Amino acid sequence: MIKVSIVVPVFNTEKYLVRCIESLRSQSLSDIEIILVDDGSTDGCPAICDEAAGTDKRIRVIHKRNGGLSSARNAGMAAAQGEYIGFADSDDTCSPDMYRILYETAVREKTDFVMADVVRVPASGERYPITQQIRGGRYDRKDMVESIFPRLIMEERVDYGPLLAVWRCLYRREFLESRRLRFDEQVRWSEDNLFSALAGYYADSFYYLKGQGLYYYYENAGSITTRYNYGAWDVYCLMNDKLRDVFDQAKEYDFSRQLHLHIIYYACSVIGRAAALDKKEALKEIRTVLRSEILREAFRKIGLPKTDPKLKVLLLFVKYRQAGILYRYYSRMKK
Repeated sequence: MIKVSIVVPVFNTEKYLVRCIESLRSQSLSDIEIILVDDGSTDGCPAICDEAAGTDKRIRVIHKRNGGLSSARNAGMAAAQGEYIGFADSDDTCSPDMYRILYETAVREKTDFVMADVVRVPASGERYPITQQIRGGRYDRKDMVESIFPRLIMEERVDYGPLLAVWRCLYRREFLESRRLRFDEQVRWSEDNLFSALAGYYADSFYYLKGQGLYYYYENAGSITTRYNYGAWDVYCLMNDKLRDVFDQAKEYDFSRQLHLHIIYYACSVIGRAAALDKKEALKEIRTVLRSEILREAFRKIGLPKTDPKLKVLLLFVKYRQAGILYRYYSRMKK
């Protein structure tokens, strides 16, 4: 059996795709397969994928109609033959030793999944190691309930989730299959938040390679994480509902506060991106979020999150639906 399958969803990233493929082909763990899932790209990506497969027998290509990141990742998972499965985005890269280190750790520690740290690479090209505010090492179920569950969905400081982001993790395939873990294709954006929260909730063990920045996350202009997506707020509300379907039933830990923090975070995210639109359109989108009952309910239940004073002031404007102030604030930030 192949040791590791690496699933790469590909959609109109021809500018970065070769860089990503080369970083995977150069892995020191040679017993891998690289599954490039062309999700209906309209640029040069299909040809790049096919050319790469023609030069390396470890590369497999799936061409499909556009269905979004979740659909592409699911197609890759269904085709994967590896003992372990990892995910990489087509505009990012990995350390040459990433999958060797992840695989050896997962096998040695016999965990459901293992996670490394990430290095953020902004447009300037500088590199910023990012580490999580949890200890490194092995976690059994008791450790996860005590140390991971309190921040699994969203931290109190309303910082970006997910804690266990999929692109820096390696999962035992039997674990994913036993829990029928797949990406929800109704959640078109931030789909890894839902998947990673469920993986963390269902896992009996995991290992954190703290301080080992093995995945390079590029902040590319125009990427799905930087542009405004119409309908995003509805998708995030749907994701929150799907999280509630599972976590409201949890008996080991009360996730209710995190679920409210989760929707507050995504409200700020949508508002911040909407500010890049024309003023009239931006205010319309911002007011749609502010008037949402799910957001108002979150503030009624938990008040203001216990975060730093500057963010708390911003959240006051969100709570009291100050669309004009929020538009001006985020507009200035983008200049």
